Amino acid sequence: MPDSLTSPAAEALPGALLSLVLDGLPEGVLVMDKQWRIIYANANARSISRVLPEYIGHGTHWEHYPETLGTSVEADYREAMATGVGRVLDPYYFAPFDIWYSIRLIPVDHHLILHYRDVTAEQRADSTSRALSEQLAQVLDATTDGVTIFDRNWCITYMNFRAKEILSPSGDVLGSNVWESFPLAVYEGSPFVEHYHRAMDQRIPSSFEAFYPEPLNIWLHIIVRPSPDGMIAFFRDITEQKLKEDALRASEERYRILTELNPQSLWTAGPDGHVRYVNHRFLEYIGHDVAPKIGGEYIRCVDPADRERVAKAWTHSITTGEDYQIDARLIRASDHASRWWHLRALPIRDDQGNIQQWLGVANDIHENRQAEEKLREQFAEIDRQRREVETIYLGSPIGMALYDAKTLCLLRINDRQAEIFRLPPSEAIGKTYDELAAGVPTAHALIRRAAAGEAILNHTLEGTLDRRQDEYRYWNINYSPIFAEDGTVQAIASATVETTHQKRAETALIQSEKLAAVGRLASSIAHEINNPLESVMNLVYIARQHAILPEVQTFLDLADQELRRVSIIANQTLRFHKQATKPQAVSGEDLYSTVLSIYEGRLKNSNIAVQQRTRAQRPVVCFEGEIRQVLNNFVGNAIDAMPTGGRLLVRSREATDWRSGLHGLVLTIADTGLGIDPKTQSHIFEAFFTTKGIQGTGLGLWISAEIIQRHHGRILMRSRQGSGTVFSIFLPYEITPAPDPTVRLQ
Repeated sequence: MPDSLTSPAAEALPGALLSLVLDGLPEGVLVMDKQWRIIYANANARSISRVLPEYIGHGTHWEHYPETLGTSVEADYREAMATGVGRVLDPYYFAPFDIWYSIRLIPVDHHLILHYRDVTAEQRADSTSRALSEQLAQVLDATTDGVTIFDRNWCITYMNFRAKEILSPSGDVLGSNVWESFPLAVYEGSPFVEHYHRAMDQRIPSSFEAFYPEPLNIWLHIIVRPSPDGMIAFFRDITEQKLKEDALRASEERYRILTELNPQSLWTAGPDGHVRYVNHRFLEYIGHDVAPKIGGEYIRCVDPADRERVAKAWTHSITTGEDYQIDARLIRASDHASRWWHLRALPIRDDQGNIQQWLGVANDIHENRQAEEKLREQFAEIDRQRREVETIYLGSPIGMALYDAKTLCLLRINDRQAEIFRLPPSEAIGKTYDELAAGVPTAHALIRRAAAGEAILNHTLEGTLDRRQDEYRYWNINYSPIFAEDGTVQAIASATVETTHQKRAETALIQSEKLAAVGRLASSIAHEINNPLESVMNLVYIARQHAILPEVQTFLDLADQELRRVSIIANQTLRFHKQATKPQAVSGEDLYSTVLSIYEGRLKNSNIAVQQRTRAQRPVVCFEGEIRQVLNNFVGNAIDAMPTGGRLLVRSREATDWRSGLHGLVLTIADTGLGIDPKTQSHIFEAFFTTKGIQGTGLGLWISAEIIQRHHGRILMRSRQGSGTVFSIFLPYEITPAPDPTVRLQ
């Protein structure tokens, strides 16, 4: 039985297919015989009940789970087995495993089948829900606000302790109709009717304040929210607060006259943020005779660009009780000009800390703000220019540095100059010029002349630096003295452009032109000698037909063999330098033969054995002259790497590029030479990088990589010092977008 635990006694059960089905069930299935032995357990049963392999067919259920003995579950199991009547145990808690089970007992033919599942998560969720409900009831009873819940028929279905306390003068109203229990709330324009029906019928939450007369005689602040089954009302007794507000309004009149005489713009607002009063100066500015009662009138006096910001700040202060303070533009009614004002308000609180009202002041700061803005703009422009100069300085492709005129210590440096010195900027700062430019003998004298006040422009330096003694480099430098007000030189500004690549490019161009000329000359010579060579071969053929002596025949055969070899070399030379105008199909064997024939003499003289193997029969479409140039570079480098002889292995095979999934031709050139060290490997495909000194241009492998990239192929390389080097070229049969051609395998 696959992936199941069974005993021989389970042979009567259905076969492997049924077992697979049972193992796929999300519930546990466990079967016991009449001796209470476990004879089958599916995968979930083994997991949930921790059934071990040795339990199957050995020992009884009571021996494996002794904790069930003497419990109700034992009685239920035995009764189901004895009567043949199934039952459900839901839920059942098994303490050793800390798991709740839902178990269905199914007696079948003197066997008992347990079909069950783990309901621990559900039980705990139910327990948590009940606990939360109890806690919520406790919280609602502890809150200072009254809470009532109404069903869709307007019956009161719940009241917390505070609600019962506030509404106690009306008697026990729980379960009654709200309109019948509070008939004085029903009248034309009643806020109770309006807001209650809005929440119940339109499902729109709202809040309001209202007074209910006898027998309550209280002011209530009420918040109504729709609920799934009806509506919830939260209410608070604000009678005392209302009395204090009335007293406060009486006191406001006493100081209103004083505020009217104040030259500042003064205003007050209630705890809810609604403006109650503004003095005459503020009214005159906004173009009103009396204080507007609608809050929107005030926000329309604010410049549209500042309205959202002002409203957000005022709402935040009303919500948190924090001081209100903001600068915003207000529109002057007389000429519709927007002027800057400073608005500020502080809350007035009672003994319990509750906000009674807000006292505010507004000052016209337009002239001061304009002056600050102008000054800020000037500073911003200066900072912008500084950052632009800083960005240009740091990101310039020209190396820039600043030196102290007396000590010649480096004071500042950009990234490009740090690259020239081969030092991180943090390490270069503080070093002297002599430490940084050691190895360039004429540099010190030039910067000394700049320290004396002379500008050094477009001067060429060459040499090596301590950090890279193996690199001979060229620079174009400019040193400019920076003068103080008294005419003394304070510092020296340096601008350096490295021209090493340019110098190498010039050298490489000259070498390339020489090689091109030699190639053209070789091609011309090969072409010119073909005609007389053919004539000589014909004459040798005629002489061989008339030769009488065997010795003469042998000599003529040798002459014919050598002449044919010369002919092959001439033809291969012409073929190598021929430039095709479009890609052509060519086999790997043809590509190798041309290159190897050119190097035949050098390979023999260098004592290098060539091992060639061709496993690819399918030709690849390419510019064969360019691919031969790449193979020529690799073969030439391989010969240079074996100065005392060795083996050159050339292979061709079909392969699949694992990155793109394309099929193509792989050409491999391997040698048993000196190998390439890891440091050199990281630079071999860079332009002008060479290990051959003046004998090399540093362009061979760089050009090779460019050629393979144009063919949408890849170059793979691996090498180990002392063990040789392997280069592999992958050329796809089908052209795709070009990948990175220089992947190196270590």
